[in-house]
Amino acid sequence: MPERDRHAGRRPSANWTKHLTIAPQPERSPSRVLTVDFWRGLALLSIFVNHMPGNVFEHLTHKNFGFSDATEVFVLLAGVAAAFVYLPLFRRGEAVSGTFRIVQRAFQLYMAQIVLIVLCAAVIARSVAITGDLRFYEMLHLDILINDTVPGLVGLATLGLQPAYLNILPLYIVLLLGAPAAFWLLSRHGPRTLLLASAGLYVVAQLFWLNLSTFPADGWWFLNPLCWQLLFVIGILIGDAIASGRTISITRPLRWSAAAYVAVAAVWIVSGFYPSWNPQWLPRFIWDFDKTNLYLPRLLHVLALACVLSLLPMERWLRASEVMKPLLILGRHSLPVFCLGTVWAIAGQMIRTQTGGALSIDVMLVTSGILAQIILAGVLEWHRSQRTSPAASRRSL
Repeated sequence: MPERDRHAGRRPSANWTKHLTIAPQPERSPSRVLTVDFWRGLALLSIFVNHMPGNVFEHLTHKNFGFSDATEVFVLLAGVAAAFVYLPLFRRGEAVSGTFRIVQRAFQLYMAQIVLIVLCAAVIARSVAITGDLRFYEMLHLDILINDTVPGLVGLATLGLQPAYLNILPLYIVLLLGAPAAFWLLSRHGPRTLLLASAGLYVVAQLFWLNLSTFPADGWWFLNPLCWQLLFVIGILIGDAIASGRTISITRPLRWSAAAYVAVAAVWIVSGFYPSWNPQWLPRFIWDFDKTNLYLPRLLHVLALACVLSLLPMERWLRASEVMKPLLILGRHSLPVFCLGTVWAIAGQMIRTQTGGALSIDVMLVTSGILAQIILAGVLEWHRSQRTSPAASRRSL
């Protein structure tokens, strides 16, 4: 995962909204939610594969064909899902109840992050015990926790400890904790006010290099919440439109522009092109590709990708296909699937390092990991259906 940088933005032209309108629709289509589950499931598998760097399947994930990667997809869809679950409470005037549920979910994520770090540290400690090579701790930046335990534990508890590959959940926690303010703004003042406030914070964070600091190591969060919140908020606005039964109508010029941007990004990345020019007269976030601060080319790429993919008849395909069902189930149980995939990927890193990473090892690690995640999601889905089915309800009486 990349580094960090800053930027400043230009104001969009006053009539940009003519290309993007929201039209009323009779009723919400539940298949749109299936689409969200599908892409979230696919993003989870991409994150899993990417978290074992160097494996042969890593070259197939979409980060190799554009400026953004699965993290952007995950955050955008997290905003959509948050709007589905929590925004109705704020619209009904139940802000206190909605905020409580959000804090409850954030605490769930916090506990998952603590457990994840402990489990991954245990996997690495086992590798160190087998090989005697202490450098394994450095691979995930967990050497701080081992060498300086007391400050390391403080960092663990405050999310200041940011091990490599374990920085998505801390970002998600902060974004969720900021969601009540976003929902309040949206329900009271409308989408434009929320989008302007979010974009303003994004630009200020880029211009003044604002980020959360890590602890005990001197540094900054790998995924800057002050910048990534804009993508999360855009996801909220999309989710609000879907949940309210409105269709987001995209004009033909915008569709073609999005398709052209996706195509240019693919050629750019596949060809390995990187310009030698350095337009210092422009704020860096406008033209560079830093992931930490979600620079503009990355943000525009994931939005262009979403625009292009929204033109596909995903609703009909997903309802007609049994083959895609595993991805839908993965998307519905994203937290446990993500946690299992992360631990499996870290164990995979250790195995690949010790064995040299042969093709057979890559195939075994990736296929078994994907199968394990599908089995976990399937068991959780079965358990959910047992709890919610009328027959199960009668049996429990």
